[in-house]
Amino acid sequence: MKKTIIQFCIVSILALSAAPGALAAEDDPGTLEIFSGWLTGLFRSDTVGQESGTAYSITIENMLAEEKFAPILVVGDADDGKIWVGDYVSKEARTQFTIGNPSPLSDALGGDQSLPGKLGVGGKVTFEFKTSAKKARITAMVHPDKTPDNYVTALVDLKSGTVVKMERFDIGDDENRKTVEKIGPAGQVTVK
Repeated sequence: MKKTIIQFCIVSILALSAAPGALAAEDDPGTLEIFSGWLTGLFRSDTVGQESGTAYSITIENMLAEEKFAPILVVGDADDGKIWVGDYVSKEARTQFTIGNPSPLSDALGGDQSLPGKLGVGGKVTFEFKTSAKKARITAMVHPDKTPDNYVTALVDLKSGTVVKMERFDIGDDENRKTVEKIGPAGQVTVK
């Protein structure tokens, strides 16, 4: 199975790099860049830190009618100033929100982290998250097959055990606005 995935990835990268226009302009993520972001998320460890603290069961549910979440990033006590800068997003967050590669944002935020993967339309994922943090920030790209520059996020109070809405936002790149605008609910997070 692993050999088949690796062969597929190599063939896909070669095909995309040879395709005319595969490499897009710097501010417009192209197919190759999105694919390489997905590939990075696929082979990255799914946990960082999580050596001490309380173990929580977190369930994330995608409630979008036609779109999936690309790699989900969960960070305990995340510094939101490294995600949002003024009315826009940081370079690291933009990388996750436009091409689905959470690695730069994950590296910038540090702390206890989990990468539970992608989430299909109407899907749910439940995973354990061990941390001494009181809150967790959850972010994911909305897959760009319908909308190119949207993301979802939620700030979860880990101790409360309540259901929290995941909200959807547009960073405005495709409109040349480059400001974040709230679109509305996109899912929910349950912590036990």
